[in-house]
Amino acid sequence: MPKYNSLRGMPDILPEDAALMRWVEETARNVFCLFGFGELRTPILEETEVFTRSIGTDTDIVEKEMYSFTDRGGKNVSMRPEGTASMIRAYIEHGMHNSSELVKLFYFGPMFRGERPQKGRLRQFHQIGAEAIGGKGPYVDAEMIFSLNMILGNLGLSGYTILINSLGCDKDRAAYRKTLLDWFAVRLDGLCEDCRRRSKVNVLRVLDCKRESCKAVAEKAPSMTESLCPGCSRDHAELKQALSSMNVPFTEKKDLVRGLDYYTGTIFEVVHTGLGSQDAIAAGGRYDGLSRQLGGPDTGAIGYAIGVERLLLILGREKSGKKDIGPLVIPADVSFAGEAFSVTNRLRSNGVSCETDLLGRSMKGLMRKANREGRRYVVIIGEEEKRTGRFFLKDMTGGVDQSLSFEELAVFLKKQIDRCV
Repeated sequence: MPKYNSLRGMPDILPEDAALMRWVEETARNVFCLFGFGELRTPILEETEVFTRSIGTDTDIVEKEMYSFTDRGGKNVSMRPEGTASMIRAYIEHGMHNSSELVKLFYFGPMFRGERPQKGRLRQFHQIGAEAIGGKGPYVDAEMIFSLNMILGNLGLSGYTILINSLGCDKDRAAYRKTLLDWFAVRLDGLCEDCRRRSKVNVLRVLDCKRESCKAVAEKAPSMTESLCPGCSRDHAELKQALSSMNVPFTEKKDLVRGLDYYTGTIFEVVHTGLGSQDAIAAGGRYDGLSRQLGGPDTGAIGYAIGVERLLLILGREKSGKKDIGPLVIPADVSFAGEAFSVTNRLRSNGVSCETDLLGRSMKGLMRKANREGRRYVVIIGEEEKRTGRFFLKDMTGGVDQSLSFEELAVFLKKQIDRCV
């Protein structure tokens, strides 16, 4: 018989990792609720043009990495490689701009890119993202970065750096592109083949190349901030002041650019040294022209995405903050299995996560199971418990054992679970 494995770069997410991922998502959801964001779930498949018009036809994502095909109706479709384009498409399609001047949305979900799998870079990966559509100005930008910093802080993450820069307005970028073209024109020999081509198509992308040789050349290039107009320069200064007033640590990185064509104005990345050369765990920026580009209103917008798999590499399982897995309800012998089954499901009905034996194992074996699984409590059901209606609760960590009525047992165990949330 053939043996099947998951596709390369598209691994299974096993229960322990799924629990950790769920905790990360719940932490982010709680922060989004504080900031007034609503959840939007978009489909995995979109018309290919949603991405080519927004991300840019000369980006690596579109040129090399998208999973695209022709569907049964002859339409060109792609599996989403990122979240923002789909969010803007939905924002336009459902006329969200008619109900609110500033629409705040968040999303969770898998993305797909056909790149070479490596540590922290998968072909199917997950992102947590947020978008604020309809507003402009440094305070909108500062609030977005503040919410991102709060998510990372609430996850207990440390050792990360928030990098910020500004790409300015259309006129600023046009002037900067010309400056860069002239500067790189006499330094093409130091660039890789892709960057020599990029310099003619979208010279800003040369600054985003990860090759050491190209980075060595690019780090000496003129900075974008030198080309900012007075208005964009003022906005950038006010953003830095706002972040400082909220105690959000940041570092200005004047050669920071983003690899997607739709970015304008404020851009930012969160990097962590624990990931090596691919050190970004989150990134985002302003994309004021994207709605207009996709046929919607001409409005401001800013967003970010967190790479969940990269984040988990840094957090590790010890940071999971997962709940207590609850007690194991153990029959003293097989004759009490029915009573144990009944008590287990009564506890579940009272909001207590718990399990019992369904396979007829011995009490000794079940005690070993509880210990192996790291359960703090076991509830033992025997003749005395069945007769009196009081249940023996054993603390496996050596704490105080108790004899409790069902109501007392349910309340006590529910408090233990709530304490671990």
